[in-house]
Amino acid sequence: MDYFFPDTPYAKMEDVMWNPLSMIRRPARSLLGIDIGTSSVKVAEIAGSAKEATLLSYGELRSYGYLTRLREPLQSSALTMLESDVAEMIRNILEVSGARSRRASVGIPLFSSFFTTLELPPMTQQELQEAIPYQAQQIVPIPVSEVILDWEIIGRIGGTQGGGGQPREKLLVLLVAVPREVVDRYVRIAKLAAVELEALEVEAFSLVRAAFRGDQRTLALLDIGARSTNMLVAEEGTVRLSRSIDASGSELTSAVARSLGIGMGRAEAMKIAYGIGDAASPDIRRLLTGVLETIVGELGKLVATYRRNYGKSVEALVLTGGSSTLPGLTTYLSDRLSLPVSLAVPFRGLHYPQELEPVLEEIGPSFTVAVGLALRHAIPSAVTPQLSS
Repeated sequence: MDYFFPDTPYAKMEDVMWNPLSMIRRPARSLLGIDIGTSSVKVAEIAGSAKEATLLSYGELRSYGYLTRLREPLQSSALTMLESDVAEMIRNILEVSGARSRRASVGIPLFSSFFTTLELPPMTQQELQEAIPYQAQQIVPIPVSEVILDWEIIGRIGGTQGGGGQPREKLLVLLVAVPREVVDRYVRIAKLAAVELEALEVEAFSLVRAAFRGDQRTLALLDIGARSTNMLVAEEGTVRLSRSIDASGSELTSAVARSLGIGMGRAEAMKIAYGIGDAASPDIRRLLTGVLETIVGELGKLVATYRRNYGKSVEALVLTGGSSTLPGLTTYLSDRLSLPVSLAVPFRGLHYPQELEPVLEEIGPSFTVAVGLALRHAIPSAVTPQLSS
């Protein structure tokens, strides 16, 4: 089924997957997770507790219009559609997917936020309330009055110093700042889409909730999206370090198109079909690994920073995002980083009809944010900053 919005920058929207899951008895309360990406909108509806969470509906509307705008700066390409167009996409996908709830958590891209871990001396809650805005002024590149701030204590580091054994323990504080204009825009989109906005959450927390739940190891996550790649390190299910870079799935497609002199659509199809696997030609493999080396280099720096700052090594890497299923990618990354590498399985542990297993396994990595958002009630995170306007 195709949707046509002739007056929008994304002229053709394709309903690429949906299942109403109508055979499942619906619990009274459920939550939507809405992931507004640069090339698609994804939703997942989940109800229940951590032990009895049920997938009620899911769906995606995908646009390929972004392929014609690859040379735009990343920041200008985010949410370039009119708010009314984004809202219409959300309304359509909720209708087609059979979603019943209109209570939603919506993800904010990592590249639209400022995100860091502070090391502060021990102090009271009141002292932290006064210290955090001052600390934020030193880090956030726009006035603090123009951002929504939230923070949480995520741990403590340090021991004693000197012969006297004086304490030098420090608080680890996770600081998140999102421009007010970004928050306000998502609030308006939710209102236009007729959904009750329960929470806005930076995608890093959604990714960890869906991909790492129950895993207490020190893990890295690589989220390769259409227009950006997010990378983070989490320990005991809590985000510790993260960053976002421009190298992404679209850059992989563009490299193939430029080198072979073909259209972006055909280059995208070749990338998806062959990747860097055994079936790929040497030229294609060389082009794609050239871009992937940038991603590997930046991830290596993040992992090294974590080891240097906290004295702990990353134990495994999990992949998410639309380009994470590129043929040959897991083997390539495992060899380059000397780490076990696997794809995220965000639907694991959820109740749904058994016949959906193959489909959900295939699409899982690209639905990690949407599922993580929908799991906010079922699996509350130890640290989940709340943003509001």
